Amino acid sequence: MGILRKLKIAAENPAMAGCYVRSRINADGLIKAYRRHAVQAGLDRLYFILSFDCDRPEDAAAAWEVHSRLMEMDLCPTYAVPGELLRKDADVYQRIAATGAEFLNHGHRWHMYFDQAAGTYMSCFFYDELTPEVVEQDVVSGDKDVTEIIGKKPIGFRTPHFGTYQTESNLRFLHRLLQRLGYVYSTSTTPGFGLCYGPAFRRYGLLELPVSGRGDKPFDILDSWSCFAAPGRTLTPDDYRRGALRMAQRLQGGAGLLNYYCDPSHIVDQPIFFETVRELVKVAEPMSYSELISRFA
Repeated sequence: MGILRKLKIAAENPAMAGCYVRSRINADGLIKAYRRHAVQAGLDRLYFILSFDCDRPEDAAAAWEVHSRLMEMDLCPTYAVPGELLRKDADVYQRIAATGAEFLNHGHRWHMYFDQAAGTYMSCFFYDELTPEVVEQDVVSGDKDVTEIIGKKPIGFRTPHFGTYQTESNLRFLHRLLQRLGYVYSTSTTPGFGLCYGPAFRRYGLLELPVSGRGDKPFDILDSWSCFAAPGRTLTPDDYRRGALRMAQRLQGGAGLLNYYCDPSHIVDQPIFFETVRELVKVAEPMSYSELISRFA
């Protein structure tokens, strides 16, 4: 995320900036506050939700293999697929949905493109750079995509490039829109929101479920791109494992949520990812977003 985006988010939400400083000085104290927020929200133990953002065509090619391996661990992931890709690879995602997997609305437009000169995919269609009218149309069209292809209206949403759409005004607009569409929850915020307000909160209207961070740096997103796929990355697959298990260790024995996501194509051939998941399900109860909400709603 660029510095200007970070400054805008901090300007609209000073509490977030304060939590960030606290995470660097007294992370254990912040984790204790997070656990209190979890109990207040109605969580009674540590839960684990794994979701996949399938933002590239390669994700569809890897998705079934990844999904079937995780089902063998009694874990059924949730999927966020841009509507254009959901329609293009409908056979794959319908097969996954038939196992009971939940699908989020992830917008309609494919928010990446392949840059021939760079030889890699590049991101585009950032919600914070679009007019509210364009954002609304993308969300409404994404709702239609999931309903028609999966055969079930989604009740949850994740913003494309969600880390860039985090200001107070962004999130209030998004939640008002989702409320009008009959949604129950969003999982469109970064780990700092969880540390400030807890793993499940209603600050913006609907229930918001922030993704989880690294155990060593709780404000930093733990994602597969950073650890498995980014060109010139400084993090490694071992860092992914350490980050996830360290956060599980911090939260073990209390209430909380390990809300992790990744891309199937990044981890399909990475044994360490599946080993990490096996360790997580030993200490946290796996479920979908809808199942979690039914526990405390």
